[in-house]
Amino acid sequence: MTSAGVRPVAALWLGGAVLAALSGCDPQPDPVATPTPTPASSAATTSPSASGPASPPPVDGIPKLDQAFMLQAVDRVEDPVLTVTASGRIGTYPGGADTGEREQFVLSPLSPGAKAYLLKTAKLRTGGEPLCVGVDGGVLHTVACDAADRGQAVTLVASTGMDGPRGADFDLIVGGRNVEVSADGKVSLRERIGPAQTAFRFVAAGPVGQFP
Repeated sequence: MTSAGVRPVAALWLGGAVLAALSGCDPQPDPVATPTPTPASSAATTSPSASGPASPPPVDGIPKLDQAFMLQAVDRVEDPVLTVTASGRIGTYPGGADTGEREQFVLSPLSPGAKAYLLKTAKLRTGGEPLCVGVDGGVLHTVACDAADRGQAVTLVASTGMDGPRGADFDLIVGGRNVEVSADGKVSLRERIGPAQTAFRFVAAGPVGQFP
């Protein structure tokens, strides 16, 4: 009776000891691949497509708002300047001649700090008001000033030569079209699908009072 009763107890004790020994083991877990953290510099890199197009080079020497000027076509015979003809169209006049008042203009920003302008006549008036240069019937013409008229929006982009931007010379863009002057002095407009073939330059013509 006594020996038979000891065996189950011993067996239970032995099994418990084995389980305790097994539970005390600290098996190594299977290695798990840990992702390498991405460096902050790599994460901050901006793709070229997200950088956007480069801004056009600035035009040097844009006249002040009360400064009258002439717009002279560069590298043309007789250094022609833009003028308002008797019919109100924009033509050219020899730069070395007595230009009078029809060749003088001023810039007026479309809004404070804007890089788009209205190109107004500096001294020529109709009913006491200046005229603005705009696109009328596909030609460059003087019209009643209207800042909301996209055909009157004037932008200036520095001309680019063999050595890069020529800061003093610029493309004159009116209503989204390049203003071109031919070798014989005729003015035309071309859709701006690339740089203009005519570069312009400001020629100071003295101060004028600001328009109301």
